[in-house]
Amino acid sequence: MQFFMAQKIKQNHRFVKQLLALFVVGIFMMPQSLLAESVAQYIPREDVEIGYRIQTDSSAYISLAPQSFHRSLFVDFSKTELPNPVPPDKDMVSSVYWYAFLPAQNNTLEHNISVSMQFPEQETRWKEIYLYNTELGAWTHLPGEIDIENSVLHTETRWASGYIAVFADHLDKSEYIKERINSPSIFVADAHTGEILIERASETQRPIASLTKLATAATFLDHNPGWNQKVTFQTADDTIPAKIYVKTGDVFTAHDLFYATLLKSANNAAKALARSTGMPEQEFVSDMNQTAEKYGMKRTHFVEPTGLSDQNISTAQDIYTIAKSLFADPLFLQVTTPKAYTIAAVNTGKKHTLINSNKLLDVPYIVLGSKTGFTYEAGRCLVMKVKNKAGREVIAVTMGADTPGAHWDDMRLLLDATLGE
Repeated sequence: MQFFMAQKIKQNHRFVKQLLALFVVGIFMMPQSLLAESVAQYIPREDVEIGYRIQTDSSAYISLAPQSFHRSLFVDFSKTELPNPVPPDKDMVSSVYWYAFLPAQNNTLEHNISVSMQFPEQETRWKEIYLYNTELGAWTHLPGEIDIENSVLHTETRWASGYIAVFADHLDKSEYIKERINSPSIFVADAHTGEILIERASETQRPIASLTKLATAATFLDHNPGWNQKVTFQTADDTIPAKIYVKTGDVFTAHDLFYATLLKSANNAAKALARSTGMPEQEFVSDMNQTAEKYGMKRTHFVEPTGLSDQNISTAQDIYTIAKSLFADPLFLQVTTPKAYTIAAVNTGKKHTLINSNKLLDVPYIVLGSKTGFTYEAGRCLVMKVKNKAGREVIAVTMGADTPGAHWDDMRLLLDATLGE
């Protein structure tokens, strides 16, 4: 394949000069400060048809294969700055470039262009070229090939314009793992260092169902009237399942309600537990929002203590934040990880066996904390803290799975990817 390096436009080519001026000044509106290292040129059809290479420096170039386009093109290729942040589970290991081809319909070309970018020789992590433009709305990986000997990545795309850069994964091949995951929001990070291993839409606010009960439990602990405090169930405590099947007037200790709230995720237990503090429900909910602020949950809001309302909203990152603090407390290990626990009504002695709502306790790792959640609005949600034999601990959050059992499959995939030995 023959390629020709970009050359300066001839001064006597008046039409090209006018087109160049129009392009640079008007069409893409790129800030002047971003055009320090750039190529902007008209490529006549005869040059396009025999193959062409556009290059600003030795670190990146775009190639047009022979006979791929049968028309003239105008191209801009510039070293620039990040248009938006690097995804939190990546590191940028190259410069950022802006490219654009005209004319193009709907920012799409009729054939692929080839993009090649260099990466540091010492970079051994999984890496790919990523592209960002308005249509995509987020950095998106472009699968391709790697030339290890020359430390160059190659890919192809039909996007007519966008920003391109090379990102290295914190967790190898994380984008391909995400393609197998149903949950729209995921977040996995090292429980000690906080390194983000894999994430997707982790700052998107969603209803969180019974993940709410983590904040309910934390707020209760701030106002704990004593574990032996007796609480009588009222008619107003009754809810739809999940719940413990009790009668109005049945009496339980705050201790047993705490277990029922977290282990079984019983909604009526959560309401009774909140009431055990002596606060009206709205005052308790107000304190739940203060609890969220205390833990640094910046995009979280509660309107009631059970999670049944779709107005209880949070993000995967915020759930990680509260779980990191609460699951460091041995109390939450003790309460959230048994497969079953038996409580008894104080006034009747009737026993109730609480079955853990988490069906993923038999993973080949050590479970240090967990909480489930489900409503139709929130989808299937799950947060777990898990340790492998080597001692590495991660906290993983999945939110919004829309298929029965998908959150179990998603979580197992994430745990195996981050902890598998």
